[in-house]
Amino acid sequence: MKIGIVTFTDGRKRVADATKADCLHFQKRIADWLKGEGHEVVEFEDVIWNYDTARKGAGLIIGSDCDIAVFNFCVWSFPDLTAQAAMLIECPILFVGNINPSQPGWVAFFASAGALHEIGLPYGRVLGDVADPKVQEKIRRFLREHEPDARVHGEDVAHQLSGMRYGHFDGPAMGMYTGHVDASQWMAQFGIHVYHRGQLHLWQMAKQIDPSRVQAGLDWLEKYCGEIQYNNTNLTPGLDGTLARQVRMYLAMKDFCKEEGIDFCGLSGQLDMTEWPDLCIADLQEALLNDIADWEEEKKKVIVCATECDSNAALTMQILHLLCGKPVLFADLRHYHADRDLFDLVNSGQHAPWLAERSDDFRENWKKIRLMPATEFFYRGGGASVQFYAKPAESVTFARIVRIRGEFVMHIFPGSFEALSYEEEEALGKETAYTWPHAFARFHCDFEAFCENFSANHIHAAIGNYVPELIEVCHTLDIEPVVIR
Repeated sequence: MKIGIVTFTDGRKRVADATKADCLHFQKRIADWLKGEGHEVVEFEDVIWNYDTARKGAGLIIGSDCDIAVFNFCVWSFPDLTAQAAMLIECPILFVGNINPSQPGWVAFFASAGALHEIGLPYGRVLGDVADPKVQEKIRRFLREHEPDARVHGEDVAHQLSGMRYGHFDGPAMGMYTGHVDASQWMAQFGIHVYHRGQLHLWQMAKQIDPSRVQAGLDWLEKYCGEIQYNNTNLTPGLDGTLARQVRMYLAMKDFCKEEGIDFCGLSGQLDMTEWPDLCIADLQEALLNDIADWEEEKKKVIVCATECDSNAALTMQILHLLCGKPVLFADLRHYHADRDLFDLVNSGQHAPWLAERSDDFRENWKKIRLMPATEFFYRGGGASVQFYAKPAESVTFARIVRIRGEFVMHIFPGSFEALSYEEEEALGKETAYTWPHAFARFHCDFEAFCENFSANHIHAAIGNYVPELIEVCHTLDIEPVVIR
């Protein structure tokens, strides 16, 4: 990376002159360490003490096409100069506050931090001696999270959202405030049009689907699915069976999304579709929409679908999908196995079958899938739940968009899907919701920090490390990124 570094001092020339040598000494220590890390460093050879030097220091960083700007604090400096320099710079900014007790450098650091908060400019902060390994690791982490190629990718994805259409099929189920959408806010902030249509319309479309398409779907599922546990009550075979209802509903939803140009969607499912015994649950439909193939398209476009019409879930998932190009996870935060430090992430049908094996050949994924009768305790509507265990993954990025007092926030942190034996998966699965799909996840963040910050019942994930990209997506879309450590 190319890193520019500038140092701030007192706005009185006589004081600036007297502290210049001390300032440049601390600047050199940081610059030398960064060079030792393999970075190209551009140093401003003066100190910033007035508007002219603020403009010149920022100009050096801009003109040198730096990837990162380091703002160095070791003596008292005027916060307005920090703000003025920051306003000119477009690359990410990292504050470094040195250990220099004979001078009020930390006072300047915190005053400048407040200034950037006041005007809404994002920045990172590290306090301490650059020789301290803990300080060094914090600097490295900031640099990793603002890697230039990742920033470009994140910004591109953020811009792709503009002009998309979101299918809002009824509304959030069961009183979930975190799933609500403000159509005007989405259009103004993201350029996304919210297109509303009720589930009743989709069900009427489903009843008109050509029986040959439904039979093709049943044949395909029976051929490629690992197991279908028909029980002659709520999961029944044939064109008049409950599985056929789900196939019909899926085809209607796919057709409707194509007809109306819907890029991603949310479906209530509960309670309307699931409470009436002559309708059906939405598990299979949602899984197929989120997946890579069906009987009509061996290589199908993923249509992100969030159950319970959780619109903030759908938006999070669409961003993750655009970043990784693959299906992404929708799950409930169902249970934490403290003895294993594992979360059991479960939802009745939302997990795309791709997650079972993560193969580009749908046949390999569907070998792991069991269609089980939906639990009648929750669902009077008939049909199948899509059951499997997600394949282990060393690197997973978790995220969730919420609103706090009307402003969007995205919680972000890395993690993994852990490897367990099939016997262990079965045993743990039976402790929660056996007929549903499971991802056994380890969160690579502090447990207490997660519990104190995360504020939704649904969580989402992409395979791979996309923390830097998500931070840039947030900055581009005016969403506050909260990386849980």
